[in-house]
Amino acid sequence: MVEITGADGESIVHDGATVAKFKHHGKQETARNPVSTFRELRISQKKSLLGKVKDPDRYDALLAMSSLMTLNVDAQGKAALEALAAELQSAVDAGS
Repeated sequence: MVEITGADGESIVHDGATVAKFKHHGKQETARNPVSTFRELRISQKKSLLGKVKDPDRYDALLAMSSLMTLNVDAQGKAALEALAAELQSAVDAGS
């Protein structure tokens, strides 16, 4: 099981068959999707309303599956999300 914790008490959990998003420090599940529905992961630096980089060590991540999951992470979370995306992509490729 892989858990990636972001800011604001949100997390994304991969248990091998599904990917789930939790809020409120794991107390409320907001979405659960099968691994086979993975489409892409987009990561961008967190920016202010005027487009300037707000904090160079903060990233906004968008995980596109059958539903969209967002997470604000630091540099360690970014690396963990990229590893998770590679694992999900290989699972999708192996399934097709």
